[in-house]
Amino acid sequence: MAKQIQKEIQRGVESWISLGNRRPHLSIILVGDNPASHTYVRKKIRAASAVGICSEIILKPKDVSQEELLDITDQLNMDPRVSGILVQLPLPEAAQLWSGLEVFGI
Repeated sequence: MAKQIQKEIQRGVESWISLGNRRPHLSIILVGDNPASHTYVRKKIRAASAVGICSEIILKPKDVSQEELLDITDQLNMDPRVSGILVQLPLPEAAQLWSGLEVFGI
């Protein structure tokens, strides 16, 4: 079942591109050194690649400021090549981005 869904998504991505659209691009913001978060992000990158979606990881230290994270999301929001932004949760306490998640409508 999962392989069938993966193939359907891959066909959809290729169809989108064949219509002259840009290849979808996912930017993932990963804060800190939580091993589980790093594992999840690697799996997301692999899954995106398997269906033809480009992706990138923006790795920030656990003590990154909320202001810097919001600046990064603003830059990504204005980048025409970026189709989606994912902030990997949970965030370290020091990041204190919870109020900033309103930027994403969360």
